[in-house]
Amino acid sequence: MSDEGLDDGVVRLREWAQDDAHWYAESARDPLIQQFTTESPTLQAAQVVAAIGWLRETAGAEGFVVCDAVTGERLGNIALIHDGRTGEVSYWVAAAARGRGVATRAVALFCAWAFRTAELQELWLCAHRDNLASQHVALRAGFRRDPGRDKSQEVKGALWPMQGYSLARPGQ
Repeated sequence: MSDEGLDDGVVRLREWAQDDAHWYAESARDPLIQQFTTESPTLQAAQVVAAIGWLRETAGAEGFVVCDAVTGERLGNIALIHDGRTGEVSYWVAAAARGRGVATRAVALFCAWAFRTAELQELWLCAHRDNLASQHVALRAGFRRDPGRDKSQEVKGALWPMQGYSLARPGQ
């Protein structure tokens, strides 16, 4: 899908390019990204290139690099896996971009785009129970706490307690 219109003057979401792969792999090694995401600590640029290809070829999968709207600096990652009706949003922000509202802006832009272009009825996301920053992003972006989406999942050899959040299509 096109990334047209995914710019609020502060952040811009754009399609991934192969030359983003090294940045992604390096950024994913950040301790907080490792603590609260499923990103592999040994992720290599070639694996990111393969994932970019998978995103482009897979119906029901979308993803963008989050950039500074003025400078183009890469700030983070945002993605969606959906079934045509509902979808799960995931995101992370690079260490240097944290504390500037990047995640909230990116999630709000991305969700509005997903509702508009994929015509989804509901979006949801899960945040690790200890990831208070991500939980606050979800709420600031309009999601509501949804205990029915809570789950535990095995990640990196540990059982992670995840809290669910959901966002209904506007007007419903």
